Amino acid sequence: MKKWTLQVRLTVFVGVILFSVCLLLTVNSLFAANAYYGNYAMLIESGQAEPDPAWYEADRFDPGLVSPGEFYQEASQRFSAQSLTAMVFLVVLSVGCTYWTAGRILRPLKKLTESVHVVDDLHLDHRVVTEGAKGEVLALTESFNGMLDRLERSFSIQKRFAANAAHELKTPLAVIKSSLQVLEMSPHPQEEDYREFMADTGESLERIIHTVEELLSLTDLEAALVGETVELRTLLDQAVRELSGMAKEYGVTFTVSGQAPPVRGNASLLYRAVFNLIENAIKYNRPGGTAAVSLEQSQAGICIRIEDTGIGIEADALSHIFEPFYRADPSRSQQIPGSGLGLSVVKLIVERHGGKIEVTSQTDSGSTFSIMLIR
Repeated sequence: MKKWTLQVRLTVFVGVILFSVCLLLTVNSLFAANAYYGNYAMLIESGQAEPDPAWYEADRFDPGLVSPGEFYQEASQRFSAQSLTAMVFLVVLSVGCTYWTAGRILRPLKKLTESVHVVDDLHLDHRVVTEGAKGEVLALTESFNGMLDRLERSFSIQKRFAANAAHELKTPLAVIKSSLQVLEMSPHPQEEDYREFMADTGESLERIIHTVEELLSLTDLEAALVGETVELRTLLDQAVRELSGMAKEYGVTFTVSGQAPPVRGNASLLYRAVFNLIENAIKYNRPGGTAAVSLEQSQAGICIRIEDTGIGIEADALSHIFEPFYRADPSRSQQIPGSGLGLSVVKLIVERHGGKIEVTSQTDSGSTFSIMLIR
């Protein structure tokens, strides 16, 4: 039965149940008829009862030709044969109707099964039509389509990750290669040529090392402990102080406001998260711009908000900015230093603390990042 379809199995199970019920009802009817007509025939033969006049009218019973016992035996056989015939007919009809009905009900499930066989990494855009599906089959179809949506997004993110990672690592390697080629082309390289080559190579290697360290940090966050008491205002003040030199270089003015009670977490990770956001508020700002860091407490938890007046983020990029190596509007952000992993790390840190991060932005007007932590 393992190789039978669900439609056949349902039909077999229902058929067995129907046959059992009909058989019991038929046997009960036969025994009941036997008990009733047997007693009635015995009473007629003993003279304690008279035959039904309707028997005479229908020529069913003639006392001069057959005895009541013989008539009862013949009538009982006809009744038994008719009952068994009706039982078999009803069981066959019911099984046929069950098979047809099960096929109609399970048709969307068959379509779902066919769709599962054709889905692979090249056909993740395929979806099962929910038309005609009801109940659990509809729920299963919608769940399957939802799973395909998530898989398609995951595969898309992985492809972009691979492409962006390759580009991020290829750029400094290309710089090293070109510098080496220039040095080799010179028949008699000067000391300045070597110094320039060393400077370019050192800068490119630092960029590669930083990228690799950021990638490794993405895998180490799950193991970090988050049980210590953390003063958020202290972290914000420290991050702003360390980035004050960079803020002056970019011509950005900072303000810090608000108070909140301590939270349970990892001070180093939370510091890294707010540091990355504040650093972005400087790098993606404009000369003479401002950045406001605020700390608020509400019934839902504690909110850290970093708001800047920078270049902003385009609407179609907002859903991708937390992906590793993603760069919104490369034409504007490619010249800004960074590996493209900062926001990915921030999101993982926030989620590691059971919180969430949200962003609102408008092109050329600035961005606002909000971290919500539960006390």
